Amino acid sequence: MKAFIEHESRGRLLVRMKQYRMTMEQADLLEAYLQNQPGVLSATVHERTCCAVIRYIGDRENIIRAIAQFNYTAPSVTALTPTHSGRALNREYQEKLVGKVITKFACTLFLPAPLQIARTIWLSLPFLGRGLKRLIHRELKVELLDALSIGVSMVRRDFSTAGSVMFLLDIGELLEEWTHKKSVDDLARCMSLNVKRVWLKTDDAEVLVPLSNIAAGDRILVRMGNVIPLDGEVVESWLIRRRLPENPCRLQSVRVRRFTPARSSRKATA
Repeated sequence: MKAFIEHESRGRLLVRMKQYRMTMEQADLLEAYLQNQPGVLSATVHERTCCAVIRYIGDRENIIRAIAQFNYTAPSVTALTPTHSGRALNREYQEKLVGKVITKFACTLFLPAPLQIARTIWLSLPFLGRGLKRLIHRELKVELLDALSIGVSMVRRDFSTAGSVMFLLDIGELLEEWTHKKSVDDLARCMSLNVKRVWLKTDDAEVLVPLSNIAAGDRILVRMGNVIPLDGEVVESWLIRRRLPENPCRLQSVRVRRFTPARSSRKATA
């Protein structure tokens, strides 16, 4: 794929892809593809500007060759589609945040005073309703305090202060919701399988190969503490049996070889 180098420094490239518009799915694919290239330390793709920032070590020509060979429809690229991506979530809440700020300033600058007062009264109804509900249940919570501050401001005919309080409360609720969803998404991404390469066991050696190169019938080596990346059968295992000798200060380890075929499940730990 064609791209232009917008800026370059030692170990860093800023390239702009030759396309009019980039979707979030395409940005995720390009970022995953660049991060899987040898020598790339980190890669960040900005879908709005169709640009990618690449930090790398090694030969610059390998990075440029990898960008030139990139294709969204290639099977090797589509296989890198991330299961969890926070790009869409961040875009959604960024647009909500910017929309609230623009609406607030536009109404303050262009709406006449009577319409601003009517808008403030209309927006205060949900806050006053939640506060009244807490008061009926005799619960002293944040909703009651918010409704009290907004109601007192409007009784004093200080509609500007009431509008500012409601605006800050809306922004706070939006940021709280954004933080919660982003934390859940980050947790799901951390708990997902992040295995890119596995040890392929051959007749005479063990070779580190990409996970996508593993086919049915291949044997892979999973060491202690590693995650089993695929469904399969355990055809060979090594267990350690400890034996306590006469001297209790010394322990001897005896390696016992066992062949016990058994099925394994994904996300199990060996």
